[in-house]
Amino acid sequence: MKILAVIVGADSTATCLNAAVLAAQCVGERTIEALNVVVDPAHLVAASDEVDMQRLRERWEGTASERSAACHTAFLAWNAGAAQDVPSVTWRTVVGDEEAVVTEEAKNADLLVVIAHERNMDGGDALHAALFGTQKPVLIVPISWKPRAGQRFSHIAVGFSDSPAARRAVEAATPWLKGATDVTAIRIGDADYPALKLESLLDDAGIANRLRVVPRSHGNLGHQLLTEAHQAGADMLVTGAYRHNQLIEWFAGGTTRHLLACADIPLLMIH
Repeated sequence: MKILAVIVGADSTATCLNAAVLAAQCVGERTIEALNVVVDPAHLVAASDEVDMQRLRERWEGTASERSAACHTAFLAWNAGAAQDVPSVTWRTVVGDEEAVVTEEAKNADLLVVIAHERNMDGGDALHAALFGTQKPVLIVPISWKPRAGQRFSHIAVGFSDSPAARRAVEAATPWLKGATDVTAIRIGDADYPALKLESLLDDAGIANRLRVVPRSHGNLGHQLLTEAHQAGADMLVTGAYRHNQLIEWFAGGTTRHLLACADIPLLMIH
């Protein structure tokens, strides 16, 4: 069983790998593959403006080979400092388009795609591919996040909503929810709202949880959901991603976009 850790930048390599290791340790013996996509404009089959953009970024980010080498150096440094009980992580480099490669490689991941939310072009493309192209659960980790010594994903918050993606997120997160010490279900809004009967979904899976029902008090629903997760003491938040397509979400607001902008704990999402 494999977890895919998508490496999108040297600065976020350790964060991504730390999250992948925690995710693996919470669900038993798993293998982890660190995937680095080398987006080399010299080998890129894409529209001319995309190729030009990739060439332009070399001025401030370095060439594709330089960026990949920096990521691999960061991987080696992380690996050298890893504890002996850390699951083995293999390194793989693929030359190609970020979105296309991540979408294809995720087909071979059994459990999870892990991405550190680094705000560069590769990070944005990888995240878009993971959420919209893979149909796999995606663990999105803020680049500033650092696990505490001995930390596990022991207290997980689940955001309840009427979105079909919320149901898929709960189903996808079941291995981690079962391994958690505490699960807090958070419903923002009317206490009688069915929210796709997600409580029964947790009950059927044998996952005990504490339900927090709170009125909506903030125009930014993503911010309120994250606040409630913090108040519950959660170290991971499970929620659906993008009720609509990304273009509509961008113009209409969007809980997912707000969560990605302000999250300081890992988010386990699926579209």
